[in-house]
Amino acid sequence: MAATVGSELGSGVLAFALTWVASGHGPDVASAVLTVTVAPSVFLVLLGGAVTDRFGPRRVMISCTIVLMTTSASLALAVTLWVTPPLLLLITAALIGTVAAFLRPAAGVFPRLFVADNTLGAAMARVGMASQLARSIAPPLGGLLIGVTALSGVALLDVLGCVAMLVTLLMIRPPINYVIAREALTVRGIADGMTTARATKGVPALLLCVAIVAGAVIPAVLLGIPLAARERGWTATEAGVIEAGWIAGGLVCGAWFAWRGTASRVWLPMATGPLVVAAGLGLLALAPIWGIAAASTTLVGVGVVIFTAHVFPTYILLAPASMISRFQSLLILVQQAPQLIVNPLIGLIVASTGTATMLAASAGIAILASVVVATDKTLQTFTTGSETAS
Repeated sequence: MAATVGSELGSGVLAFALTWVASGHGPDVASAVLTVTVAPSVFLVLLGGAVTDRFGPRRVMISCTIVLMTTSASLALAVTLWVTPPLLLLITAALIGTVAAFLRPAAGVFPRLFVADNTLGAAMARVGMASQLARSIAPPLGGLLIGVTALSGVALLDVLGCVAMLVTLLMIRPPINYVIAREALTVRGIADGMTTARATKGVPALLLCVAIVAGAVIPAVLLGIPLAARERGWTATEAGVIEAGWIAGGLVCGAWFAWRGTASRVWLPMATGPLVVAAGLGLLALAPIWGIAAASTTLVGVGVVIFTAHVFPTYILLAPASMISRFQSLLILVQQAPQLIVNPLIGLIVASTGTATMLAASAGIAILASVVVATDKTLQTFTTGSETAS
């Protein structure tokens, strides 16, 4: 967990710094940097899951951390010796996005190698809370550091985060062995992962629910907050407080699950989470003052974590032991791919109907995720208790 905070903090600060420097070259360069950071992780994530199933998450995480450390060190050297042309920023962003395609599936399944089935939810909540805390601190810290140390100093900070993670990975050997699948790194192996996921009871429903929440709801919040603030005359500071409510709600809820653990009967919180999200989005659509809007985004943050804290460990427990990372790569894909389509679509909807209508529609879509969970028989009977584990 400590190494995760250091690594996420370093990469988050660097991501902010890259975007900030790119924005100095114009909005088109800033947009291109963001795109080449996300696109490789969408197109290569299935391959990343296959690589992890073939070599194990620890080896993949060590290799990816070395590549990230080398990339950041090279960036620091290049910025020190030369200027920061857009091409350098684009190459760095593309390398980071490519490594993320292989690192994220491995990091997602790594906690599975440390705990029993009935405590996996709490373990993943702790790691997730640590990551969220680091990602929340990273943007303001990046803004502070980029003014003090410039891009080269921020890149060196990311190197330190990578060193902390690398030393930790080299020192720790998980107590549970990972089942290596030698056939995973083939076209047939990747296809088998997708075929098995489709045929595994409960998994298609979970993937659909995650796609609904991540693809239609989360972008609505991230784009809806600044758009609603401008429509309703709220200041940038008030909009920042509203954004903080979303983060705070998720952190507090995540801390609760990290301390108390998750529910053994998972379908009820998985169905309840999207309903809480829908309530928060509906309140945000109608909020006349920024204080109510902040309360609504806090509610959305709580609902998202109630949902994800139970979906993610359940999904891993449903996956065959030899395909965990290929299943994890599918989960990452359905979280990211829809956003490439939904983000520009939201802009068109707001332009024609207004932010309130878009948020209300997103609330209705969130309810669909609850319906999918509540009507799936496998999820209704699934538990993380000892009987199911055995």
